[in-house]
Amino acid sequence: MANEALKYCATDKEIYDLLMSSKQRINESALHSLAKARGIFYSPKDSRDALASHLSLLPHDYDALRELLGQSENPNRVEKVTSLTLDAKLTVADIKAVTDAFRGSREQVTSEESVTAHPESSDKYVVQVQYSEFDYAKTRLLQRRQREADIRFIVESDKTTIRMPANAKAREIVEQLKAELNSQKKTDIPSKLIEISDLSTDERTLFFTSLISTLPGYTLRDVTNVKVRSGLETTMAEEIDQEEEEEEEEDDEMAEAAEGMLSVVTDVALNGQGLLSSTEYQLLRDKGFYIAAITWISQQTTTPYNKIEFDAGFEEPKEGTGFRYNVRGLYRNKDGKFTKTLRPLKIDHKQEIFPILEGTAHQVLADLRKNGQDTKPQQTQGDLN
Repeated sequence: MANEALKYCATDKEIYDLLMSSKQRINESALHSLAKARGIFYSPKDSRDALASHLSLLPHDYDALRELLGQSENPNRVEKVTSLTLDAKLTVADIKAVTDAFRGSREQVTSEESVTAHPESSDKYVVQVQYSEFDYAKTRLLQRRQREADIRFIVESDKTTIRMPANAKAREIVEQLKAELNSQKKTDIPSKLIEISDLSTDERTLFFTSLISTLPGYTLRDVTNVKVRSGLETTMAEEIDQEEEEEEEEDDEMAEAAEGMLSVVTDVALNGQGLLSSTEYQLLRDKGFYIAAITWISQQTTTPYNKIEFDAGFEEPKEGTGFRYNVRGLYRNKDGKFTKTLRPLKIDHKQEIFPILEGTAHQVLADLRKNGQDTKPQQTQGDLN
């Protein structure tokens, strides 16, 4: 990075805010350890507030601040991914040419980013962009974080999948890469996202239930988290739009009624086990709620028969856009018994599973659109097993 030599300058108030902002990661024990490293021993009866106040008044150089920032960082932060499918078979040479052009343009615009790229295999190409992320809602020392967007091109026989982190920065980068690709190919390459904006509320629920129950190589075992939204939002919005063409006064009354009703319950999150067959979920479904995000556990149908935990959902559930997903980890199978702790997967293992989830989602969408209104949603989790 061009500004790597820059050093932090932090006041005692900013250090205090940093220590107090990460309660789970910088607890009383961690504060005592920070003090002991400096040869200082505080009373075990001192409150967290008092410990943070004492420590914030001590001298902190660049390395000390970097250590504090490292402790405040969530080591388990896992970003969900999303994908874009191009209806064209590219070559690694094509992608390299696009990446080289992108790197040159980014270096002219900003020195805050670092772009590296390399072929991972004969049909995979990886682009990694290191950048600074700002969040002004956090305390000052936490507002700027170094992030990396890992963007992968996977070339197949008739298409190319671009897999990326599910955030605005990665999408911006991919848009620029695709624009450069269109420019070099002198055509607008068709692309498609996983979106359900055209589906009814019942079909949106069916999308998720079909997704989790038809993953090739896996058998659904449990649903542990479900987020549902009220279908009343879309219905009432359509009614209001229709009435706008007729009588403005009635529109205002409808809008007020809709706003009042939507302020009661628009979304609900359920946590537990066997959620799709639970009474609570069934009541919500009967009232017009549809699934917007889901976390589930599936077991491999081949050795080693581990249980894998997935999650999937939409960043904009009302619009049905921004599909994002992740493989959260696995419960290892040991002689028929599973570990109780969810263990994270290595990135290479995740990259093997992502295509299965993406391919299933595209197939489910294609089937839903083909069948149209004749398709009826599955009723309970018991029907899925």
